[in-house]
Amino acid sequence: MKNTFLLTGTWLIILLVPAWATTASIGQDKVNVRKAPNLKAEVIFQAHLGYPVELEKTQGQWVQIKDWQNNEGWVHRSLINQNIQTAVIVPEEVNVRKGPGLHYPVVTQVKCGEVYKIFNAKKGWVQIGYYVENQEIGWIRKDLVWGE
Repeated sequence: MKNTFLLTGTWLIILLVPAWATTASIGQDKVNVRKAPNLKAEVIFQAHLGYPVELEKTQGQWVQIKDWQNNEGWVHRSLINQNIQTAVIVPEEVNVRKGPGLHYPVVTQVKCGEVYKIFNAKKGWVQIGYYVENQEIGWIRKDLVWGE
């Protein structure tokens, strides 16, 4: 009996944890992030299309999220995109390179807080680009972004 309860409890915990990746992105523009999981709750901030978030927990149709600055809040599950990976630039300024390595030439620079779509990952590097245009820019070190 005790083992049955333990197994049931373990499965219950597994089922309560979201079945998606730990990170996702906001699936629409100007999404209200709320203090509690309901439409009457105070809006803490607005998140824009592609904004990367960590999925913390669920409550009904609501998902608690956390962003790169540790802001937490709730959004409706339908406003989360689990299929497109995005990331935010963390350092003040980052060189974007033509390929995944320091020996590749710099093609441009990106700044802290800017959000980009992740197209590919290779040996500690990520290939970033524009979300809406679906256009690749270049490669940056993976440890310089949050959300991937």
